[in-house]
Amino acid sequence: MKPLLALAPLLALVACSPTTSPQAGRSLFAQNCVQCHGQDARGGGTIPDLTGLALRAGGTYPQAMVLDKLDGYARGQAVYAGVEMPQFGYLLTGPLTRVELPGGMSREMPEKIAALDSYLRSIQRAGD
Repeated sequence: MKPLLALAPLLALVACSPTTSPQAGRSLFAQNCVQCHGQDARGGGTIPDLTGLALRAGGTYPQAMVLDKLDGYARGQAVYAGVEMPQFGYLLTGPLTRVELPGGMSREMPEKIAALDSYLRSIQRAGD
């Protein structure tokens, strides 16, 4: 049990990393996503509103689904629900980080994808 407790501060540092913060994700979003999803991330037409992900998932941010989509998208899966997304494969480049998931699970992801996830989580609307 003691080795696990010794890792807790390290895991907290990873979670607070400037490279995976909402601010880093906001910068990546501005570089790659605003062209379609807009500055406010609300999309329009066939482009999804990214501020309503939690609302559409029953009030809880669907982190595993978001990470799956971002990771799949970065790996070349360019079409979701009939909407084609441009290729930004460089999102898979750079260092990896471990992302904590609900239920005590975690998975290793590129820091850029973790940052986008942090940003998307930070912009979720409560209820309209």
